[in-house]
Amino acid sequence: MNQALSKVLVEAKKLNKWVAAKYLVEYGICEVDLMQLEDDGLLLASDRRGEGKVLKLTLKGYHHFK
Repeated sequence: MNQALSKVLVEAKKLNKWVAAKYLVEYGICEVDLMQLEDDGLLLASDRRGEGKVLKLTLKGYHHFK
């Protein structure tokens, strides 16, 4: 995962917010294996009706990417 993408997710975790994946396309989210990050316990992903897929780092992911 590139530094810009991890920085966005870390800042969102600090604010306890979810980030819509559609806004992360410019940061290269398409190149990241989200399922692998979920399996490793670093990321939570959820589907929301209005926003589509939303992402949030777990505490383990926060410490890993911080």
